[in-house]
Amino acid sequence: MSSDAMTEARDWIAAYTPRPHPELGRGGVVCPYMVKALRRRYVDMVEFDANRGDEALAALARERLTDLRRRAEEAGKDRIYLVNMIVPVGLPSDEAKAMVGRVHNALKPEWVEAGYMLGDFWPDHETIGLHNDDFRPFTSPLPLLGMRHIVPADLFFFVKHERDPEQRLWCLRMFRKNFAPELNEYWTGVLEDAEADVTRELGAVPLAG
Repeated sequence: MSSDAMTEARDWIAAYTPRPHPELGRGGVVCPYMVKALRRRYVDMVEFDANRGDEALAALARERLTDLRRRAEEAGKDRIYLVNMIVPVGLPSDEAKAMVGRVHNALKPEWVEAGYMLGDFWPDHETIGLHNDDFRPFTSPLPLLGMRHIVPADLFFFVKHERDPEQRLWCLRMFRKNFAPELNEYWTGVLEDAEADVTRELGAVPLAG
């Protein structure tokens, strides 16, 4: 039943994201921002009939992004704790996983340019952790599509997970465009080092600070 899927998704988020994990590779919880997000009821979840197809899922995701940006204006500094999740139902897990993957890949540039992360989750997700290559942080019991505001620590996702250097450079440029004035000295240094590394890799013209 679809209601079972929503319950399973909520239970997983509440049990997994705000707690430590033995394979995380660092101290603390899996996602520090989810602690406050859950406590303040900032996590908004909607169900999607996956039989409607990719275009309908993409349209719903854009609606959810519009809603997230509206909520961000009202939340002020708390905007970084706002989360929207979509729970596809009605298809076998492998088909829903493939749908989430396709839509995520198609929409991700829109989200990054807007200053938001778009995340794909499913069973046995292959993406490795930032601090331990044996950890799989995006493994969930059922396919999900999630979104939230980009935060400085997301720089490490762009650096480690964007294997294509041109795509990595583009993500870093979008990050700079959206967030450079808000970064402290440490994160400014991380951004500049990442830009320098990828421009050397590509032989591209270095970015202006």
